[in-house]
Amino acid sequence: MPRTTTVPATTGSWKPTWSPGHTSPGLPPLVVVQDPHDDYAFMAAHTPALGRITVHPTPVASAPAALAHDLLRSMGKHLPVAGSEDGTYWTGNAQTAWRVVATWMLALRIHHVIITRTHRISSRHFEHLFVLREFTKIRLTLLCHGPLPLALAAILAALPHAAVHSLTAARRAVGAPGPPSSADRFAWWEAGEQSLPHPGEPCFMLPTRRATSRAVIEAAARRLGHTVLPLPAVGRFPPEPDEPTALLAHRLHARVAHPVHAAALAVRVFAAQTAPPARTSRGREMRTPSWAVDLLEAARHFGQLEGRADNASLPHLRSWDHAAVTEAAHACSLHEHQAPGTKRHLAPTSRSRRPAAASSAGGTPAPSRAAS
Repeated sequence: MPRTTTVPATTGSWKPTWSPGHTSPGLPPLVVVQDPHDDYAFMAAHTPALGRITVHPTPVASAPAALAHDLLRSMGKHLPVAGSEDGTYWTGNAQTAWRVVATWMLALRIHHVIITRTHRISSRHFEHLFVLREFTKIRLTLLCHGPLPLALAAILAALPHAAVHSLTAARRAVGAPGPPSSADRFAWWEAGEQSLPHPGEPCFMLPTRRATSRAVIEAAARRLGHTVLPLPAVGRFPPEPDEPTALLAHRLHARVAHPVHAAALAVRVFAAQTAPPARTSRGREMRTPSWAVDLLEAARHFGQLEGRADNASLPHLRSWDHAAVTEAAHACSLHEHQAPGTKRHLAPTSRSRRPAAASSAGGTPAPSRAAS
């Protein structure tokens, strides 16, 4: 049985301001490791299946959202392609990007984050990082391979932490990862070569309420010039995925970084609907397949971090979100059935201009609703 999609309440809406005097009591320990030799043991500590990730910040990346992007990559999430409408909007906004990071950490059960090259992180990145710790209750380990930055030194002067200077003590501080994931949980961390699109990869047709015949699949393969893998009919996805479904699910997890867009596309795949709760043609609520549970849970967390009181449904999709979902389908090589002579990929979506908004602290447009 896949686990329930009921989402516990998070701390509240995301507020990207923090100071040492406003730290919540009872947080997991903060550890600062002086690691001048850049020991490999910390690189090998990356075990997302057990809730622990190691993040390697991009060198000389000072943009407010840069560290958030690095955190997303460490969770196997790849940002929208450069130049896409979706990619140039939410990924460049620091507040949105960090909210997306918090969302995935909560949904994917990431409880320990190790940050390397901390001596190169900006003061603004530290503020976002400690806000993230407050919201997600992660155990945070900071590795400094050079002199302690002044911004971090000032924070640590007022923040309880453990300072570690020997390699033996550092390895002890990192400790063992958490317990293995439950057997019924989808292994999103095993995306492997499905993480990024590549030429010649097989593609899929969006499921309909009737099983797709072999003749239709073969015709689609000739039209698209790629192998087309079959998927179950809408409402007939088993709790555990077959091999083609698992391949598509790994693409959804890896190639769609925005949780609301990933969840919306997942619901479109297994239920032919645009938002949960998914229901059968007779009105009964449809079981969520195991591969989609984390995606829907992430979308609900995102709504909570936006300050939404309702956590039972996905945030409302605006026209620009529908366009982003279409882009996500392209990235996953997921196509809609077409009548002979037509040329379209998914249902047409409105490309309405995104709303003008005030600038955020990061200097990029402050987003709104699901695109924010």
